[in-house]
Amino acid sequence: MISFQLKRTLRALTTNYVRQFANQPPTTSIISNDTEQPIELPPYTEEQRRLILDVINGNGIDQLLRYDITKARANKLHNWKARNGPLRELSDILYVEGFGLKVATKFYKSLLEPAPSTQSSVKTQKAPRTAPFITPALDEQQRQGIMSSVGVRIGVTSVSWARLEIPDTKHSPCVLSHWQHHEINDKKLHLAELVRRCLYVAHQIPQADCYIMENPQMAQPSSNPGSIDQQNVNIQKAQVTSMLSYALMARIAPGESRTNLFYLRRFLTARLFNHLVGTERVSSEDTILGMLRTYYNMEEQLDHEEQINLHNQVQFPSNLRTMYSKAERYQRELLSQAFLLNLAFLRLVVLQDPASIACVSRSSKKLPSHQELE
Repeated sequence: MISFQLKRTLRALTTNYVRQFANQPPTTSIISNDTEQPIELPPYTEEQRRLILDVINGNGIDQLLRYDITKARANKLHNWKARNGPLRELSDILYVEGFGLKVATKFYKSLLEPAPSTQSSVKTQKAPRTAPFITPALDEQQRQGIMSSVGVRIGVTSVSWARLEIPDTKHSPCVLSHWQHHEINDKKLHLAELVRRCLYVAHQIPQADCYIMENPQMAQPSSNPGSIDQQNVNIQKAQVTSMLSYALMARIAPGESRTNLFYLRRFLTARLFNHLVGTERVSSEDTILGMLRTYYNMEEQLDHEEQINLHNQVQFPSNLRTMYSKAERYQRELLSQAFLLNLAFLRLVVLQDPASIACVSRSSKKLPSHQELE
């Protein structure tokens, strides 16, 4: 009997509580799960309220991304408007997934600021990823002081080099001052004889502010090292590279801490001038012939009303053009590689040409236009 009366009492209390809760007026505040307190947006004037709602309801995803909002939240906001219609109150955005009080306040603040310009959006774009082009690194002060450089191409039995001079103004092309190919020998030499010939070659290489070589291939263990003759060839090439590197670095004045010898990353020149098919290099002679035919390499130069930026181009003196045309085909290829190695260093490192850097950067999809470069 007592148990039955207790159940009736509890049921009556529960019914009265539900009725009392149902008769309370509904609240318009949104409750936070963390604080159990109503969360409210900052106070806005009627003009600010209309401005915020007009921007949100009248713009698509691309336009909203100009403000302080992520692409994911912009997509969620767009989908919510498609299902529920435009926002009528500022607090409606809190019903959209991903928009809390802090995010909404920050977003509304950016909407009330002046519309971002195209220039500011360009500045926020990520720069293309570019790995270091040379080893060792080159500091800014030394880079600005470089006015001449020599590219040295070392083969198994020969050495080729090309010297370029940088003009004072960007309206003049660089000048090719020296271009030479020297045969060492076509057979394996004794180390003493090889040293003597390398010293002679080093004496022939002209003076410059810096010297450029291609980064040599690192020695790796192999289960198939090849024939003894091939091993001797690789050893002799490494010996020539080491001797010439030491001889050129010895040209630094006593007490000077900066280096004058830099190694350009392998295959970088071939990528820049589109001479790489897979991992194989193709002939670079056509590229050189195309440069020789430019108007500033002709005897009678054309008159131009507007000055053109020729800072990253090269002028070939007539005697060097004649030497190149009379050389053997394999010699022309080696001369071309030495020249393009030097030109790649100037464009990528010294002049920092945007089009050249974009061409060899991993994330670049297209070259910038002439208007963008200017």
